Amino acid sequence: MASYTSLYRKYRPDAFDKMLGQKHIIKTLSNAVLSGKVSHAYLFTGTRGTGKTSTAKIFARAINCLTPRSDGSPCGECEVCKALLSPNNIDILEMDAASNNSVDDIRDLIEKVKYVPVACKYKVYIIDEVHMLTMQAFNALLKTLEEPPEHTVFILATTEVHKLPQTILSRCMRFDFRLLSTVELADYLEGIFKKEGREYQKEAVRAIAEAGDGSVRDMLSVADMCLSYTNEKLTYEDVLEVLGASSPQLVASLCAAIVDNDAKKALEITDKILSLGKSVALLARDVAKMMRAMLYILNCSNANRFLAMPKDLFDTMSDIANRTENGALVRIIEIFVNIENALRTSSSPTVTLEMSIVKACDMTIDLDGDAVIRRLRDVESKIRTMAKHFGDSDAALKLDLGEVWGYLLNTMKSSNSQQAYTCAVGITDENLSFDDGVLYINVESEKNLPIIKQFLAQFESVIRRRYFEITAVKISFDDKEKALNRDVERVKNLFDEEMVNVTNSKK
Repeated sequence: MASYTSLYRKYRPDAFDKMLGQKHIIKTLSNAVLSGKVSHAYLFTGTRGTGKTSTAKIFARAINCLTPRSDGSPCGECEVCKALLSPNNIDILEMDAASNNSVDDIRDLIEKVKYVPVACKYKVYIIDEVHMLTMQAFNALLKTLEEPPEHTVFILATTEVHKLPQTILSRCMRFDFRLLSTVELADYLEGIFKKEGREYQKEAVRAIAEAGDGSVRDMLSVADMCLSYTNEKLTYEDVLEVLGASSPQLVASLCAAIVDNDAKKALEITDKILSLGKSVALLARDVAKMMRAMLYILNCSNANRFLAMPKDLFDTMSDIANRTENGALVRIIEIFVNIENALRTSSSPTVTLEMSIVKACDMTIDLDGDAVIRRLRDVESKIRTMAKHFGDSDAALKLDLGEVWGYLLNTMKSSNSQQAYTCAVGITDENLSFDDGVLYINVESEKNLPIIKQFLAQFESVIRRRYFEITAVKISFDDKEKALNRDVERVKNLFDEEMVNVTNSKK
């Protein structure tokens, strides 16, 4: 029986057009191949699994290919390409600096550099995890890296570029490999599953892509496990089982309890999830991811295009999201993201998680500056509500329209509603009025009316939760005559009406 080849090895790219993402890098390297302008030293840096080593191997063969393709990729057909694919090839040498990091290893490499290539134009040295070299090894490499023989090209690859000496960095042409988006990974994985003849749910593919955290290699490792888990159609639930993730509906119910400040219910659900054998660290991560998804739901009209969740789960989360606001979600996410390090060193991870859950449910436990400010604002709002109920006429207890408008402007700015912010920035609190629970906003430019209306439709519920006195928000447009009359009335209120004389002048 033939041995199984992992997806990562099977679909490892052998040409530039098969590289996923990194278009800025591929274009530069392709131009270098086609123009013949090859540098003596390159530095590839970026997170694991983003294609650094694959790109280095393709580039090493491309600069030696006798007839490169139109995109600069090696043709794979010429005698040099065939020679470089042979296991006996000695013109492209790979060195793992993690296990060969001493000064003697580098001296041995430098000794080989003086020899000309056997079948190629360039002798290429690919040094992976180069940050693992000792300082003495770096110093030994420096002179050769600065003035290598014309037939030699160095390609250094690292995940931790900050550990490289500046003297090395300054002698290399640097390329930064970025993490890939979930959409890019999911599209790529769908193509692989189709080639493999495997049926799948789109939600399953999305879940695998998210688990990859921007890395092609990590994603394909998860995909391998998922395909081994079942021979049937790969489902969303199958992927969750493989990942050891908690049931999304159970996590959603936990998130709902946290949002509703119900610590008792939250702890009961937590105990139920953990009793199923789920990892404490994974549960904390699942909660953070679900709270993040709710941020998308609150702020993006097409959130499920990014989240690609099953409809019933998305509807459940939308209902929970509408019971909270951005500030509360950000605070909860911070709590669950910050406990990741604590869980690694904790002698009782379950207790650490439970403490975080109670803290997320009860903001009075949180003593950071933002939390204190939020609690003070809540107290102020409750005082205003009580004052209104008991007929208190103290002006200090009335709704501060300037504060409300400042909050609205900041929300527009922070939620990427740049168009609404640009239209609204000229409005002042003088354009606001408040009567019987209704906040009235007057817009003096009719073309700005629909844009601001669209924003308010999305965030009105957030405004009402923040300011308990506000039960509705209404927006209107006054033409110039109405605006003038309003300004006149404002002036008359400031001065004795008999002192005000209104005249119309036309140029």
